[in-house]
Amino acid sequence: MASRPGVRARFTLWYGCALIVTVLFVSGGIYFFVQQALMGQVESHLRKDVATINEYVRNDPGSLAKVAAHGPILLFRVRDALQSIVISENWNRDGLEMTIPASIKSGELLSFQTANGKRYRALSNSTEQGKHTYQIVVAHEEESVHQSLSSLAIIIMLILPLAIAISLAIGYFIAGRVLEPIRVITCKASGIGAENLSERLPVGDGDDDEFSRLAVVFNQTFARLEDSFIRLRRFTADAAHELRTPLAAIRSIGETALHAPEDQVNSREVIGSILEESDRLRHLVDALLILSRADSGDIRLHQETVDLSDITLETVDLLNVLAEEKRQTITLTSSGKAMVQIDPTTVRQALTNILDNAIKYAPAESTIFVTVGTRSAREVFVEIKDCGCGIPDEEIGRIFDRFYRVDKGRSREYGGAGLGLSISKWAVENNGGWIEVESTINQGSLFRVVFPG
Repeated sequence: MASRPGVRARFTLWYGCALIVTVLFVSGGIYFFVQQALMGQVESHLRKDVATINEYVRNDPGSLAKVAAHGPILLFRVRDALQSIVISENWNRDGLEMTIPASIKSGELLSFQTANGKRYRALSNSTEQGKHTYQIVVAHEEESVHQSLSSLAIIIMLILPLAIAISLAIGYFIAGRVLEPIRVITCKASGIGAENLSERLPVGDGDDDEFSRLAVVFNQTFARLEDSFIRLRRFTADAAHELRTPLAAIRSIGETALHAPEDQVNSREVIGSILEESDRLRHLVDALLILSRADSGDIRLHQETVDLSDITLETVDLLNVLAEEKRQTITLTSSGKAMVQIDPTTVRQALTNILDNAIKYAPAESTIFVTVGTRSAREVFVEIKDCGCGIPDEEIGRIFDRFYRVDKGRSREYGGAGLGLSISKWAVENNGGWIEVESTINQGSLFRVVFPG
């Protein structure tokens, strides 16, 4: 299969075709207008000659013989009815009497060729003088006109190929200069891979043309890819680290029990420890699976109109048992129905993660306030407020990053992997909402989940 010609060759080809059509059109136009101009000059000369002969016929018919013999009008004939009165010497010499029909109409322009091959153009006119009707016919050679047109055609045919060749060469050169930024971008882009995504394509200094905008778009794409790769590497490293901790704990428990004397091994305690670490590992794998499916778009949302107060109440009832273990109180306040169009399952998961964090980091015997309400005609919200240690201002922007912990030691102590808020953020945003965070050190944090009503 023949390879397709490059962009430069195709550009030159299209440029050449357009140029050929344009040159042919212009050349044809020039030829046509020159022809019309020359023929117009001949016809204008004929009309002046007819007017001159007409004046002689009316005012001095006797002078026509002198005009016929000595000029200045070389080719003319005057008839009275069908009888010739005056015929110029050149008229007879060139054989026009035998060529031009006697029945030529008044005002008619006629082109003809004589037996000797010469071309003429004739104009007829009729004039009345007394009882006589005179027919005046004046002729003029067209040979000079046709010679001029032939010379013009030869010049066009000689210049046309040369002009096209020069123009194609110029077009090929211009195409190369125009496509040079594409070549540079292609060479640079071919050298960018996963290991050097930080490199960028060159952008013209101060240029705002199509190629510069193309390079900017590619650079923005590379920046997003670089960010995705960095996040993926960090996510993979953090996931491996988080998975290693419970696996190492399970192995350590097993090795300790294996090397201990049989009479000192408490099977129930060992099994309980292994189950506890396995449960932590299961929660971590479940969270990773949710995030993986979320990133790939495999989770399908089934939105319906529900009362956000009911979902919040279900979440509070579910986690009340955890709060009771720390002798905490969860206070739920609702201002009435809060109807929203959401997927109940994912939103319930988001609220569960946020409330679970509040329970974990709020001190024992404290109160957690949960409020459902509307702050405008179009916004419905759920607020979860605790009186825990709070979040530093510089950390608030990162708490939704995967595996990120404000206090890494305490988070592991409470069994967290730093994925709950990431899942909550994904769930809320994919239901058209957003999460607002307010926090004060040593006073507590407030998480506000907002949905358009």
